[in-house]
Amino acid sequence: RLISQSAFTSLLLIQTEPLQQDGFAPQLCCVCVCVYSPVYNACLLSLQVKPSDATLTQQVPEILFPWRSVVVRGDGTLRRVKRDWVIPPINVPENSRGQFPEDLVRIRSDRDKNRMLRYSVTGPGADQPPNGIFIINPISGQLSVTKPLDREHISNFHLRAHAVDLNGNQVENPIDIVINVIDQNDNRPEFTHTIFNGSVPEGSKPGSFVMTVTAVDKDDPKTANGMLRYKILSQNPQSPSSNMFTINNKTGDIITVAAGLDREVFTQYTLIIQATDMEGNPTYGLSNTATTVIRITDVNDNPPEFTTDTFFGEVHENRVNVIVANLTVTDKDQPHTPAWSAVYRIIDGDSTGRFSIPTDPTTNEGLLTVVKPVDFELTRSFMLTVEAVNEVPLARGIHLPRQSTATVSVRILDINESPEFSPNPKPIKLEEGLPAGSLLTTFTAQDPDRFMRQTMYDPANWLEIDPVNGRISTIAILDRESPYVKNNLYNVTFMASDNGETRGLYLCSIDKQNLTPSLMASQDFYTGDIIAWAAQSGAEAETSIQ
Repeated sequence: RLISQSAFTSLLLIQTEPLQQDGFAPQLCCVCVCVYSPVYNACLLSLQVKPSDATLTQQVPEILFPWRSVVVRGDGTLRRVKRDWVIPPINVPENSRGQFPEDLVRIRSDRDKNRMLRYSVTGPGADQPPNGIFIINPISGQLSVTKPLDREHISNFHLRAHAVDLNGNQVENPIDIVINVIDQNDNRPEFTHTIFNGSVPEGSKPGSFVMTVTAVDKDDPKTANGMLRYKILSQNPQSPSSNMFTINNKTGDIITVAAGLDREVFTQYTLIIQATDMEGNPTYGLSNTATTVIRITDVNDNPPEFTTDTFFGEVHENRVNVIVANLTVTDKDQPHTPAWSAVYRIIDGDSTGRFSIPTDPTTNEGLLTVVKPVDFELTRSFMLTVEAVNEVPLARGIHLPRQSTATVSVRILDINESPEFSPNPKPIKLEEGLPAGSLLTTFTAQDPDRFMRQTMYDPANWLEIDPVNGRISTIAILDRESPYVKNNLYNVTFMASDNGETRGLYLCSIDKQNLTPSLMASQDFYTGDIIAWAAQSGAEAETSIQ
């Protein structure tokens, strides 16, 4: 008997009573029940009660080629009509351990009642690679699988069933058969990386995104077998909180949940992440783990601080491009980054711009350098106020401390400078008969340094000079007939010297006859003012020597 079952929500069984004939004991008859779907036009489940044991057994479902229906014509005659329909997919679990070949379904045509037919299947998995996975009994139409299936290798097969007579003539149009391989949870989640690397700025607020970890599962993602859930198993270090991070159990997004990330305390955190399938079921799910390294990136939350309040340096006068002092700072931020590199500036004590402070890129020291000459006789020392900042601004809420400014005491060292003669000439008037000890004039050479001596070379020993104040006076009367007078010229050399070297040697020639002084300077001598005099009655001489 055929039972129509449209929704497959129940199974209608036929209860049979023992067949009793007169004079005979009751007999059990064989009753076959087939669950038929008008949607698929197929007998999906066949049950029978055998007379031998009267037990109920389940048989392999049948797939029929399109049935022919009997339609009553308008004139009352009958006509057979062939209907097309779609065969529902056949679901076969992967990794089956059953005995092989394992029956799946029987394929038959309703024309096999009056003739012998032969059945066959074609397609990948049958007569095409991978060959021989599915076979069919050519007489009974029993379709079987010959080995365990692997959904991760091939998730479905598309076969075509054929029915021919003994002469090979097609008696039915081929029908398509889809065999779906049903997934089992036979694959663990696999992370896309063994180690994931991420970063987050120090001082990040709770809720800041850090990174995403990803795992994949070869099982069917539409089933719980392939649905993964993530969680954090451990965190190292566990400070300032053991739960500095959390992970979205579905997406794998990692975010911060606690404040206190400080690169100067911990430069990185290591998390062990677990992914579990079966939607994270700890009993039935398969798991795997991966390592996540989160680097804490630096922000400028530490200003540079001088190592001392006062630095000392010294430099000789008139020197330029000379390092006077090395200014040292400490900065806890990451070395050789803009948040660590210091920029120095003088904020007080150098109104004329005689100093600059470039930065040593390796040590981060400030190199206080004199860039304009300094005169010891004008300025003996400098007291500079300097400030150190970073190349980039400080993070919000961070302010420069007192330690970011310092004082630099610079002492200027004297160097020995040669005497200098006054550039202005002086007139000299001499009278005949000046007695010994008469003051003629004063030698006007000057030395910028503290100490200078002045001497004179006088071959006739007629003059003398005070070595301290340069006063020149006579110690004898000039003698025109002296052998030291050549062509009416008397040569006298004046010399000014300081504590170091002798400078400014000058030759003065005096013409007593013409009363006209003249200067003959040695090539090795410096130019300066010379005091000249003439000693003849009634004569005046004016000297202008350059």
